[in-house]
Amino acid sequence: MKKNLLLIAIFGSTLTACDLAEDPKKALERQYFSEHQELQQVIEDIRTEGLSAVKQGAEAGTVAACVASKLDADPMGALIEVEGALQDSIDLSELLATLSNLSEQELSLESLPDLIRQGTDAITYVKHMLEQYDVNEIQQQAAELIANGQTKTKDLGQHLRSLIEQCEK
Repeated sequence: MKKNLLLIAIFGSTLTACDLAEDPKKALERQYFSEHQELQQVIEDIRTEGLSAVKQGAEAGTVAACVASKLDADPMGALIEVEGALQDSIDLSELLATLSNLSEQELSLESLPDLIRQGTDAITYVKHMLEQYDVNEIQQQAAELIANGQTKTKDLGQHLRSLIEQCEK
């Protein structure tokens, strides 16, 4: 009897620990999707199929077509594919500055301290952007966003949410 009770207690605490270890951004994102269910399916499709595939396959006039075109037109739109990005409070201007400072060798020793200071999320975003775009494209797009003042007082999640919420019906 004591062994069974002990096993149940260990199993229960293990499950609870797994829930506590969950990324808070992912939990916030799930909560956001409970309030924006129409957008949830579109974002899930983008994350499984890719932004360009959803853009090409979406029927004109649908929420999916709107979301895909808004994200595709924005230099940071590709980051929607990274789970938790909709709730990330990383400073968009700092991320853009890091992206615009990338060298031809992608990541140099000089750029690593900035990335490490911004955290593992910034490294994930830079890696994802490098998989999607050429370094010169990233630098140009980041410079345009900074020059247009589209990064002031915005975090990445707020920026992405403002793009996709324009498509809600």
